Amino acid sequence: MIRLLVRWWWLAVALLFISGVALKLNGSSIGRWQNVLREPAPIRGLLLSTAKKIRSDEWVVWTPSILSQARQTPPFPIENSSLGYGRAPLLMSVPVAYYTTFFRPQLWGFFLLDFERGFSFYWCAKVFGLLLASVWLLRQLGIRSGGLIAFGAAWIFFSSFVQWWFSSPAMLPEMVASWAICLGCVITFWQERNRWKVALAVVGFVSFGINFILCLYPPFQIPLLYLGLALLAGFWIERRNSGQPFQTWRGLFFVAIAGAIILLTLIPFWMETRSTLEIIAQTEYPGRRHNTGGNYAVWQLFGGPLGFFESENKVPPDFPNICEASNFYPLWPLALLGVAAGRVRFRISIPPLLAMLTVFIAGLSLYCVVRLPEWLLHATLLAHVHEARALLSIGLANILLVCLFLDRYHKPVFGKLWTLGGALAAALGIGALFCAVNARDAGFFADRIHLTLLIVANAVLVAMFFWDRARRWLPPVLALLLICSNGLINPVMRGLGPLTESAAFQEVEKVHAADPEAKWIAYGDYLTGQLVKATGAPVFNGTKIVPDLPFLRQLDAKGAYEAIYNRYAWIICATQVFPEEVRFSLWQAEFYTVHLPPGLQILRDAGYHYYVFPGEWRDALFYDFALAAKTPSNNLWIYRRTAETKPVASVLSLSR
Repeated sequence: MIRLLVRWWWLAVALLFISGVALKLNGSSIGRWQNVLREPAPIRGLLLSTAKKIRSDEWVVWTPSILSQARQTPPFPIENSSLGYGRAPLLMSVPVAYYTTFFRPQLWGFFLLDFERGFSFYWCAKVFGLLLASVWLLRQLGIRSGGLIAFGAAWIFFSSFVQWWFSSPAMLPEMVASWAICLGCVITFWQERNRWKVALAVVGFVSFGINFILCLYPPFQIPLLYLGLALLAGFWIERRNSGQPFQTWRGLFFVAIAGAIILLTLIPFWMETRSTLEIIAQTEYPGRRHNTGGNYAVWQLFGGPLGFFESENKVPPDFPNICEASNFYPLWPLALLGVAAGRVRFRISIPPLLAMLTVFIAGLSLYCVVRLPEWLLHATLLAHVHEARALLSIGLANILLVCLFLDRYHKPVFGKLWTLGGALAAALGIGALFCAVNARDAGFFADRIHLTLLIVANAVLVAMFFWDRARRWLPPVLALLLICSNGLINPVMRGLGPLTESAAFQEVEKVHAADPEAKWIAYGDYLTGQLVKATGAPVFNGTKIVPDLPFLRQLDAKGAYEAIYNRYAWIICATQVFPEEVRFSLWQAEFYTVHLPPGLQILRDAGYHYYVFPGEWRDALFYDFALAAKTPSNNLWIYRRTAETKPVASVLSLSR
């Protein structure tokens, strides 16, 4: 019967996945392009929720980059100047016709299906991959209750942090899924005697270990590695103490073998990308950025109770946006009270797995709120981890700890005094959180309905946790709250119509098809550069993950601005007529403007023959450019170079 249910479960998952891909469904906020391009509503293909402006990392950067890769000749190259210098595509989670893609199943759809269905395949892989990998890890950690496993997977998936970062270039869902699968495979090495299952676990560890590494976002990856070590250490101690069959050295042997295979497999990748990685390591951002820890207030660390019914327009104080403010609901302190109550009242020994998770949470939380010695930060690699990114691993540890507690502590553990004392402590903690936020920004709680919902939701959860008879209802209530609060953060879209069917995109695409070798510059804003990039045309600006230092140094012959342009950046080009020299202005860590004279000889020599403006370019004639196409409704004017550019002195004499 159980096997039959499992088969039906897998069949249902497969049918849902296939249906999503067939219908071209995705969670992109690409609908924002229709607003940017001033095209009339309704948004093409939007089925549910709204496109999120704050998810610009996705709809401005990542999705146009994938489109650019697909529209190169041949498609999916390992070099694409529009994405960045050198082997930039290999360092991004975009489809590349390279052997490493074999280990990244989420990208297979781009090679097997048409583009929109390949895009949908990728999004469905994010969704189903994270859910199934979470289920796998929870089961491997020994949680017996199927309901708690489903709850844990839902809690991970619908947490505010995961949903707001779901579509970032850091590729959080596939990174966490790969991490979870690798941990499950290590546990299989320790416990499984069937040689075929062990062999399958080796294949899984190698494949998803490579996938995890290629996500290439250390601020998330480093804490996840520490969390994985804490989980494996706790699991190993528990199994060793329990007397159950456990093969420590055999498991470590397979980990070593699989690790060696990963390293050998990635040697060609390392050789291919080494020079590009060296450039990134020497950039001002992110290469030379190092964190000191201690930049979070305690209330920011425990901001999860504020997360119900939040929006991108309602952000707690001290956070730049809702993505940075997102968090996980912190139930781990209450679970620790339960463990302490069980220890004091019933002499229940503290499970090593819970103890190791507690040590991990405490240690990483300490890093967030206390400035640690620099030598320690570099030795532990935490110097490369921002406090806001550490929240991912703290949140996952919190979820795993609570699920393990609920699974193992079935019997009542709280007496009346423990219940009253624990509930009072939790109420005081949440009250202190509300007061801390109110002190920073009294307007955050100005909406009385929102404040009432927050107070009621938190009061219900705390009461249910400490009331032994009601605790079994905590998982479904919390899951329902998370789904209602965060389930529609990412929209449900069909296709990529808001961008690819826009008049502006089609005009740029038409001009590029007629002159595919010519390069482009987009003046006026950074969004237009990304639109040009999406058509496959080579463009100077937009977002570049690796700076083109050889060319930028030609523009900046004196080297006066290298500290500005030597970085991952969103680049705006502004016209500079006189004097005819290039200037750079830094706005923030990843955002600068280059004041670029249109008539520079170096631009002509480099093949920049198309200039795009958000309005009519009145000086086009002086620089020997002619109007090639325009879509006034989209604020797009495209100009083509017609002859050798005149020097600026000639331009000025003509203007007289």
